[in-house]
Amino acid sequence: MFSSMPVEVRKLVKGLLTNRWALACFFVMGIQQIIEASSTFWLVMLTESITSGKPYFAYLMTYLASLLLPYIPGCIAQIFKTSWKQDAQRSFINSFVSSNRDKIMEWSNKGLKEEKLSILTSEAPHTLNLFIDYSWDLYTYVLSVLFNILALAVVVEPLFAMSYGVSVILVAIVMKLKRRTQRQLTKKALIARIDLVQSLLAAWDNVLLGNLYNFKLWNERTSQRLKRCLQRNVDLERFDQILAISVALITAIPTLCVVVYVMLKNHGDVVKLTSFVVILPLLFMILSYTYQTLSLAFRWGMHRSKLTTIYRTIQSFGEAPSALEKKITWPKISTTYSTVAPEDHISMKAPMHSHEDLLKHTSKAGRITIRGENGCGKSTALMLIKDALANRAFFLPTHNQLSFSCETNKYSTGESLRNRLMEILEKVDVDVLLLDEWDANLDAENQEKLSQLIEELSQKKCVIEVRHRQ
Repeated sequence: MFSSMPVEVRKLVKGLLTNRWALACFFVMGIQQIIEASSTFWLVMLTESITSGKPYFAYLMTYLASLLLPYIPGCIAQIFKTSWKQDAQRSFINSFVSSNRDKIMEWSNKGLKEEKLSILTSEAPHTLNLFIDYSWDLYTYVLSVLFNILALAVVVEPLFAMSYGVSVILVAIVMKLKRRTQRQLTKKALIARIDLVQSLLAAWDNVLLGNLYNFKLWNERTSQRLKRCLQRNVDLERFDQILAISVALITAIPTLCVVVYVMLKNHGDVVKLTSFVVILPLLFMILSYTYQTLSLAFRWGMHRSKLTTIYRTIQSFGEAPSALEKKITWPKISTTYSTVAPEDHISMKAPMHSHEDLLKHTSKAGRITIRGENGCGKSTALMLIKDALANRAFFLPTHNQLSFSCETNKYSTGESLRNRLMEILEKVDVDVLLLDEWDANLDAENQEKLSQLIEELSQKKCVIEVRHRQ
């Protein structure tokens, strides 16, 4: 069932069905369906007792209890399902963190960022909740049909179990033949939704800023993606419904043949015939459930494909450091290095040919200032250093949503940056501080104040800064 997926993704998907809340749900729902299915047996016994003139009160009370008691485990299972959904969200977040933690090589990839964040914040919660609701419904219908068919086979006619088994085999063959088409349609529909979400994420700038050119491009692209998303989802739903009708016919015909056979077989036995007529509505309800069950089972590939896609999307496929190194034009970068030693102060300009040259200076306190024209790779150089030093370095980009204890949104840009630098100095144990264009949005006065603070920091740590202004 899971063999087509990578081992790690297969493990994550299985984990959704085997965590403690899922198992608790399945156990309680099993008890609920056993109680509900027993009502068929008690109804037949009640009908036969009434028809034959035997005492029936005990069967009546038991039958009524089998109708009322399922509400209790049903409510308990709903509570467990809520916990199951929350645990699934937590597990997915943990998977995202474990797959992307410290993958700084992907950090500046805007397209990848939008794709992964749209999955994390929108598509994943929706898909996980749908999968859990789907698993809940499928499990409920499967147990209901299975237990009720077994009850009918025991108390009415064993052929019901045989005819139902034949139907399931035929349906399984149909599902097997159409699985590949369904998987392709599901993948196309999901990709179309992700593309649409990415376009909508750009709505704020393109709609509010009032640039007619950008708005026309965005509007055209969004309209195309809306149309594609609608068409692909309609194609998928049409495919599912046609097959669902086919499944219903395959399921109903053998069972209806058994109904005719039982009626003819017992036409002279009033007691058995009466009992059978009484449970006919239940039989057709089971057939309706069978339609729902097989329709849900047929959608397993669709839900599995959705889960596989969101788990695969959050996996990291970061570039190698050597690939990023090639994006840096070192001759266009100038570097100034100053250090405070116990006896003297050294300030010098040193040519750099790779980020390895910068790494040589990170073993002691000092201040390294990197300047250069836009696009020459200054920020990329900082990313390479962070990747090489890992937890020995702290990287503070120009624009970021890093979590800090200080209330940065209540202060001006200069005050916010100063508070962050002070918090790093007081609470972060690192050897190297990497600052990317910290002066980009500051006036001259704030630049001077913060430059003095950075100078003080460089007395204790190695500070490597990219300056926005030449």
